[in-house]
Amino acid sequence: MPLAFSFVVLIIFCSKRTHADSVTQPEGTVTIHEGKPVLLYCTYDYSGSPVLYWYEQYPHEAPRLLLTQYEASDEEEKRRRRGFSAKLEKDSKSFPLEKNSSEVSDSAVYYCAMRDTASKATWGAAQKPS
Repeated sequence: MPLAFSFVVLIIFCSKRTHADSVTQPEGTVTIHEGKPVLLYCTYDYSGSPVLYWYEQYPHEAPRLLLTQYEASDEEEKRRRRGFSAKLEKDSKSFPLEKNSSEVSDSAVYYCAMRDTASKATWGAAQKPS
């Protein structure tokens, strides 16, 4: 019997810009059976050229970078992604996180984050209620 596990999805937005810019993840807790594909949605509203990220957080640990909108540049980054991928879709202003076959070890909290390219890496995280 396949195990079911949950992905908890949250958003963070990191920028010095106004509140008109936003990142949204429509799901709360998502339950997926082991071996099934994963698709977590993330949309953004921003008129400039943002940089988007996905982070993951396991219980009792700090969030850690899973991937950015850029292609993996080395073997270490490819290993860190563990089969996850995300492609920035500018027309629909989305950055969905995908994996072909889920594993129980993927059960974590997943954060979609955005930073505008004009600001330095100043982080001001805020959780947006679903």
